[in-house]
Amino acid sequence: MDQENKQLEAAFKDPESVIEAATLYDTILVSRLFYGQEQSVRGWFSTFAAMAASPDIRFFKVRTEGTAGLPYCNQQSADSMDFPFMAYSMGVTFFAPASNMMGETKYHTPDGSGLTNAANVDPGVPHFWTFDLPRHAAIALKTNQDVRTEVTAYACPPGYGPMGGGAALEIPLPAQGVTLYRQHAQLNTFGTQGVPVLTNRFKFPAPIVIPKNATIEGVLYLSTYARTVLAGLSGPLDYLFQAGDTMVQVEKFPMRFGVQMSLMGYRLVQQRGQYHV
Repeated sequence: MDQENKQLEAAFKDPESVIEAATLYDTILVSRLFYGQEQSVRGWFSTFAAMAASPDIRFFKVRTEGTAGLPYCNQQSADSMDFPFMAYSMGVTFFAPASNMMGETKYHTPDGSGLTNAANVDPGVPHFWTFDLPRHAAIALKTNQDVRTEVTAYACPPGYGPMGGGAALEIPLPAQGVTLYRQHAQLNTFGTQGVPVLTNRFKFPAPIVIPKNATIEGVLYLSTYARTVLAGLSGPLDYLFQAGDTMVQVEKFPMRFGVQMSLMGYRLVQQRGQYHV
């Protein structure tokens, strides 16, 4: 393996080699509802409790672009590298819906005083997932049989993602006899781990050379505290939207929570009639 790595390093230094910047990423999702072939994607969860109970939360191991879709994974084959790769940095992002208005109801109470099933409106979960959960998680990168790095999740920011936030207080309309859903108090807090600049990532002390077809795996470790909290949460629930200006019906669709791991570096481009290590 050392000889193979030396040959690959030499190929990256060869001025005749075709090298291009590349990013490898994979995502786990948690949502109450998946669509079409998403329902068969391995390693995704329909509840927080299911994620907490899973002994293995893994990246680059079971999903491909063909099964999960390009927004979530760009591997062409699971468990192994599609091309010779020299990884320079690693990032992990915990992303959640920007709106904290998460619930599972469609209607206001008849007197307009609030939402039915109000106990099931859970505004703190997106904030916990995005900003607190990474404090209680660690990530490991493995290639072939070697553990190349182990680090806390907050130590490897992704270098990309949204930043910002805002709040709005309730504005009642007594003349209409009902407070419209869209005028209930809102609190939107969205962001990512660290400043979203690509240089703000976990940089390997020395680039990690990964040959083509080498096995690769990322492993997310959650603390007992994190698993206990997730096991006690309901949902994920739904985004809630009012259907019209005077209607009391509220439309909904499922919220999605996710964790995405990415590697950035350079790859050797396969050319016609040319084969790499």
